[in-house]
Amino acid sequence: MTDLQRLYGLVVSSEFPLHQSRPVPHGTRPDVTVRWGAPRSRAEQAEPVDGTVLLELEWDDVVSYAFYERPDGTVLLRFTGTCEFEVSADLAEVTVHVVEGADPGVAVVLTTGAMLAFQLYRRGRAVLHASAVEVDGRALAFVGPSGGGKSTMATLMCADGASLVTDDVLCVETGAGRPTVRLGATELRLRKGADTLVELFSTGAPGRRTSADQRQILSLSTEVEDDLPLAAIVVPYPDRRRKHVKVVRQEPREALLDLLSFPRLLGWKDPAVQRGHLAHLAAVVAQVPVYHAHVPWGPPFDPSIAAALRSRIPELAPVPTPV
Repeated sequence: MTDLQRLYGLVVSSEFPLHQSRPVPHGTRPDVTVRWGAPRSRAEQAEPVDGTVLLELEWDDVVSYAFYERPDGTVLLRFTGTCEFEVSADLAEVTVHVVEGADPGVAVVLTTGAMLAFQLYRRGRAVLHASAVEVDGRALAFVGPSGGGKSTMATLMCADGASLVTDDVLCVETGAGRPTVRLGATELRLRKGADTLVELFSTGAPGRRTSADQRQILSLSTEVEDDLPLAAIVVPYPDRRRKHVKVVRQEPREALLDLLSFPRLLGWKDPAVQRGHLAHLAAVVAQVPVYHAHVPWGPPFDPSIAAALRSRIPELAPVPTPV
């Protein structure tokens, strides 16, 4: 059965479950169609690619992933030892090839994360490496590197009454007016220790499962409006020795450097993507405040962190009711 979801402003049709809860009516025309392809051997994955390198990331002298654009316009997303994505020149068709011996579940995780982030970058959309929540009709985003506390902060906020907008990938609309955000992932991917946050939910406890890459997954309510105004961006700084939350607003220049430091996909070499990404982020920081938040860290996590953060960010103050 085909899974049809709206993620990051794109309608995605997939042969396999995407583990998200942003369904659209069947019959809706997809922007991206994802299918399983034939497995790839490790020898095939080691073969050179005839094409231009769009993006490449090395870790300990090993290429973790590399994206290539071939002469015919098609793109190969190669994740070493895991899988490959064949993407059509118009970005509409994606075929997933799992490397022999690898867990197909990891390819599913990469589909809703790295592959769709690539789609957004190449389609000229603004992309933040962020988790985001809805607070009183406005979006609050947490930006940072992998393991920097984005998902944990979003979980703390949701346990305090916020609603999840997305985890890990955030698409921002930067056209006319104040930037807005599109709905994305409906699951929070937590590292070991942070999964104890489920105990903070007094009502509506999230569903739980373990992902193929051994993350603890929390599934939350999805009753959130799309295209929410982006009220503020927070860069969390977890500190196990700190006792109280401290929030400091950044000047636009420093804020831009913050956002440039944490791209969702590292290693871009494509000049067009680099220019577009810089222009989008400059537009965001011109209108949206960026804060550093020095936060007491766990486990155990202090349940008052979310309320303290709300009280220290003026853009989250309750909107007065008209008389």
